[in-house]
Amino acid sequence: MRRLLLLAAVLAAVAVAPGGLARTHPTIDVTRTIPITVKGSGFKAGERVRVVVRSPGIHRKTVTATRRGSFTAIFRSAASKCASIRAIAIGNKGSRASAYVPPSCGI
Repeated sequence: MRRLLLLAAVLAAVAVAPGGLARTHPTIDVTRTIPITVKGSGFKAGERVRVVVRSPGIHRKTVTATRRGSFTAIFRSAASKCASIRAIAIGNKGSRASAYVPPSCGI
């Protein structure tokens, strides 16, 4: 009887624990500035993701998320140290994420 109660208590704790069954939300990160590289995770598997980067021009690319929901978008452009970078990723299944990289030249 004690074992049954202990097992029930453990299962209840796991089911209620934050992150136990929680789905991660989509995120993106600008990992390089030359060339501008945007990596994303937490998107839905196979989702078509439109990535838009502003630095200072506008660059667009559409990529497909992997089975694990990640992607990498590499743009054939570079950002100067004194330019900020804004990136937005919008998936066709409703996922959405954005990132901002401030200028690093000390303005």
